[in-house]
Amino acid sequence: MEENTQVKKEDAEILENEQKGGKKKWMKYAKIGFLLLVAVFLIRYFYRNYDSYKNLDVEINWLVFTGAILFYFLYKVTLASLWHYMTKLNQCSIGYFRAITAYLYSILGKYIPGKVFMLLARVPAYEEGGAPIRKVTVCFFLENICTLLGAAFLFLISLFFFPNDLLNDYKWMTVGLVVLFFICINPKIINFFLKILERFIKKKDLSIPITYGQMIKVVLLFICNWLVVGVGFYMLVCSIYPVPTSEFLYVAGIYGLSCIIGILAVFAPSGLGVREGIMLLGLGLVMPKEYAVIISIISRLWQTVAELILIAIAFIVNKIMEFRKKKKKTA
Repeated sequence: MEENTQVKKEDAEILENEQKGGKKKWMKYAKIGFLLLVAVFLIRYFYRNYDSYKNLDVEINWLVFTGAILFYFLYKVTLASLWHYMTKLNQCSIGYFRAITAYLYSILGKYIPGKVFMLLARVPAYEEGGAPIRKVTVCFFLENICTLLGAAFLFLISLFFFPNDLLNDYKWMTVGLVVLFFICINPKIINFFLKILERFIKKKDLSIPITYGQMIKVVLLFICNWLVVGVGFYMLVCSIYPVPTSEFLYVAGIYGLSCIIGILAVFAPSGLGVREGIMLLGLGLVMPKEYAVIISIISRLWQTVAELILIAIAFIVNKIMEFRKKKKKTA
């Protein structure tokens, strides 16, 4: 009997190891497929716009442009930290460094149509860390809501610096939408809809243990972070065309609006083409149209190159950390 029990245990261990090995292989193939998809969409976009980049005739202040990239770095790292803070509040966090690298890797997911790929890119790290994926998914949707709120608030402020009276009649409507957003982020309202979702998908543990005060704090942090990237975009604009500081909030607000429309346009990977169109319309009111075209094109390079550099840094640092861990184990 003891021998049979031992054999059964060994068989179960072998089966479990085989399943783990199969899962690792599947994850490896999924990562390769994911990277290939990202490469296809990025190459297609830049190939289609190659003539636009080739024919650019503009002098760039590279010192100011470098400052714009550094502000974008700061924006993305802070955004990753906010993501980690939200998972801590929702009791599904992993280590800070792993959370930051998982977030930075997931940036590639936005270059594939459908925002779900950003979430899927974060899942493996949280699965390995033993975090409930349902809670991580809820955090992902909350993050998108807070991102929209931050951008909407920045755009709202920018309306008061609008160069003409075109939007004067819509200012109070915008205020009303932002107030509505702040009401909707009340955890009681969110948990009400999450309970309905629990019944629909027959899953439990979707509710968030976050207070209303904590949610408002998170949204305010997102707003501050949008101001950071707003400074970066303003510096990018000034590196190509001089815009007075009095129009800083307007320029930052146009960037916020372009991001809102880009996020809502789920059919466009990373809002490709959509963001540029909004920037062209908005910036065309404060500068010659040809400069607005140039800035809308270069802004995509500014954003994409900065993100790829950050991902590369995260990858290198992650590999160094893994190498050190292996070295400690063998020592």
